[in-house]
Amino acid sequence: MSRIIAERADVIPALGEIFRRCGYEGASIARITEETGLGKGSLYNFFPGGKEEMAEAVLADINRWFEENIYR
Repeated sequence: MSRIIAERADVIPALGEIFRRCGYEGASIARITEETGLGKGSLYNFFPGGKEEMAEAVLADINRWFEENIYR
């Protein structure tokens, strides 16, 4: 069953997996739309800064996880 993406935070784990597998350069917008099931309009609604903002959001999420689960 596919997961419903209703908020920006819902797509960040999927983006993280795409960047992990493909790298920043290999994670094209076409690949991201295909693998997340979101159209370009939805992606740019969540991330107006495009792929760079998506990568920043993934890194911020990873940093938050380390802060909450490792450093504390």
